[in-house]
Amino acid sequence: MDLVASGRTLRRRWILTSFLFLLTLAAAFAAWVKLPGPYQAESMTVLYPSQQASRPNGDNPLMSFGGSLNVAGDIVLREVSAPSYMAQLAARGYTSSFTIVDDPNTTGPILDVTVTGSSQSQVEQTLNGVTAAVKSQLASIQQGYKPANRITSQVVSTQPTPQLLVSKKARTIVIVLGLGLVLTFAIPQVVDAEIAKRRGARGQRVNSSFASAAQYAGSRAEQLKESESAGRGTQPAYQGSPAAPAAPAEA
Repeated sequence: MDLVASGRTLRRRWILTSFLFLLTLAAAFAAWVKLPGPYQAESMTVLYPSQQASRPNGDNPLMSFGGSLNVAGDIVLREVSAPSYMAQLAARGYTSSFTIVDDPNTTGPILDVTVTGSSQSQVEQTLNGVTAAVKSQLASIQQGYKPANRITSQVVSTQPTPQLLVSKKARTIVIVLGLGLVLTFAIPQVVDAEIAKRRGARGQRVNSSFASAAQYAGSRAEQLKESESAGRGTQPAYQGSPAAPAAPAEA
């Protein structure tokens, strides 16, 4: 591609190029303003050992963590993430998408809840609902045990206000800008080529018309010459004026 020629085309079609560029900027701004979110909020829930398990350590649960808590956390994670349970949460109004995973920064029994959605209020509502569901589901699977033998949970971290994911939203704006700039560059090239093509075709038609007219004029002149020559060939030869009658002789 000849960039110099393309640049000349953009300058030659500067009105169209400027219009497309401004339209691209307007589309990017509208996308930033109109497209909602996405927003994200997180919470962290830690599982504590039961009172019975903490007694050997002076009833201190922080000194009594064991592998069984991680197993319990995995059970709660899978139950709350099950499609049937997610459908129940959606029916209660918690419609934003969410994930529950073991905290990747520790080996302890900590569950991370992450909620993402286009509505800030809906993300906050869903985060509260799912976080509460983790606690209630943990209690539900231990209903047959005495309170002293039950694992408990506590929310240790939560975001009170969902945060805008600027990077994801900016990615959409970059796509809009990129597409707009490509069209800003390509459309003037296509329009200029089409105009040049039409001008060339018009010029060929004019030249063809002039050539046809010249050919016709030449042919007509030849026909006139031939007609004149033929007229001269059929004209009778000149005989002169008739002789005058002789005068009568005098007596």
